[in-house]
Amino acid sequence: MIMNKYIGLILCLSVTLMGCEDVIELNLDEGDTRIAIEGIVTDQAGPYTVTITESVGFYEDNVFPAISGAYVEISDDQGNAEVLVETEEGVYQTTDLQGQRGVTYTLTVEHEGQSYSAQSRMPEEQVAIDSLGFRFEEESLLNKEGYYFKAYFEDPPGLGDYYSFNVFVNGEVYVFDFDGEMIEDDNFWLYSDKYTDGNVQDYDFPHTLGEGDEVYVELRHLEKSTYDYYRMLVDVIDGGGVAPSNPISNFGDTALGYFGAFSVTSIEATVE
Repeated sequence: MIMNKYIGLILCLSVTLMGCEDVIELNLDEGDTRIAIEGIVTDQAGPYTVTITESVGFYEDNVFPAISGAYVEISDDQGNAEVLVETEEGVYQTTDLQGQRGVTYTLTVEHEGQSYSAQSRMPEEQVAIDSLGFRFEEESLLNKEGYYFKAYFEDPPGLGDYYSFNVFVNGEVYVFDFDGEMIEDDNFWLYSDKYTDGNVQDYDFPHTLGEGDEVYVELRHLEKSTYDYYRMLVDVIDGGGVAPSNPISNFGDTALGYFGAFSVTSIEATVE
């Protein structure tokens, strides 16, 4: 699972943030290893996956030992519950659960006599990407020559909507070329409606595309706790004025990682 790379803040992440956000001061966690739990539920068809590993320190190798044999359950506020099946070491999946918008989900993990729990409520509205707009720009001090694109969508009225985008070009995660250094984008494009509530939005991506490139964009409508987890991760790794640290988890102080429930829409287009 993609978030495994970030427990302990091991790798660098290239991101673009829209709007000003408050800086959250965090402390570097260099203590004993801790359990790290990552899981999601969406409104798309399952199965949904929960990954359980052990954390590593900031200066250790980027290897996260899998935790096997845990009891993992996802329940909701509608009275439904499902125990996940371990499909491979440290990876647990649902078989029947179908995520629904407006429902609150609880992830419970029990391992070696300890219990860990986190909640996430899936937003009620599913926000769709209306279209992708492409434009050609010539070489300049700010841009390389090529096609750039925006995603257009309409934010629902009322503050408190949070989003992340995943972008794939020709079926692959985009790799940026910064002054000859190739940097893989880890798909953390974040947006909130703090200053643009209820308006048509145009999110501008820095990807440089060529004619014939196929672009796939996924929009995730998040609740605040998941958005905050991503944002704190971004702030720390991107040098947002704080010391390296583990982002605050919705498992509280009991575990690292996060559990998120969100709706998903997507769109694809070809650069012409």
